[in-house]
Amino acid sequence: MKELEVLESAIIKAAGIVLGGDRSAKDKGTVIGTYDIVTDSDVIAERSIIDDILREFPDDSIISEETNPDQELSERCWTIDPIDGTMNYSRGIPIFGIQGSFMIDGVPKASVVYLPVFDEMFTASDEGAFLNGIRIHTSEPRPLSKCILSTGDFSRRSQTFRDAQAAIFHDCYSDIARFKVLGAACTDFTYLASGRTDIHIRFLNKIWDFMPGMHIAEKAGAVYDKELVKDHGILVMCSSQEVLDEALEKLVPKFISCFRRA
Repeated sequence: MKELEVLESAIIKAAGIVLGGDRSAKDKGTVIGTYDIVTDSDVIAERSIIDDILREFPDDSIISEETNPDQELSERCWTIDPIDGTMNYSRGIPIFGIQGSFMIDGVPKASVVYLPVFDEMFTASDEGAFLNGIRIHTSEPRPLSKCILSTGDFSRRSQTFRDAQAAIFHDCYSDIARFKVLGAACTDFTYLASGRTDIHIRFLNKIWDFMPGMHIAEKAGAVYDKELVKDHGILVMCSSQEVLDEALEKLVPKFISCFRRA
């Protein structure tokens, strides 16, 4: 589809800006008491992607992290995150990506996540999920005790979310094989989609942060509990229904109580 082609081309071009750009961090100062950063590369890459999209689809709306964060969803809408994992990028940690999605009435139809250091291009459309043009699928079902679980950096939204994340690390430790905190949603979702991990737990917030990767993971076969998303904004996404069932039985009860206490 044309939208996927445009998005992929725009993101590849932006990757050149990011890899050769200024990594100096500037404090956004968006929330008192937190440290959230932006680089000049974020802004320049985002502008490049937006220009490329609007050149082909001038009437579409775009939600983007740096310049259009408050844009409302429309019939035809795009999300753009020019550097997902900016903290990693600014410190020379190679785990970061450039990502975007195209939606119709809020439903994703095309998504791209590019991990430029590794030259890994993940895409999704109605045809499925792909890595560098090769179809990918989540891992085969395995017992929870053999699963790798990734989760995001500790939440800055509320004490309740921080308490829940602490419970995940502390109370769920004996139920799984390993925890991973990669520091970038783009890798959390694409690693799940490609079978490198088995479970991803995060608190959903900004659409540009989760939509592209979540779409790719779903098209690769990942499943999640929609009630948890609806009731608490918690995503528990797993490689298979079997893994999800065991996670809902053994993991979720150990941190969902944090929300009941709030």
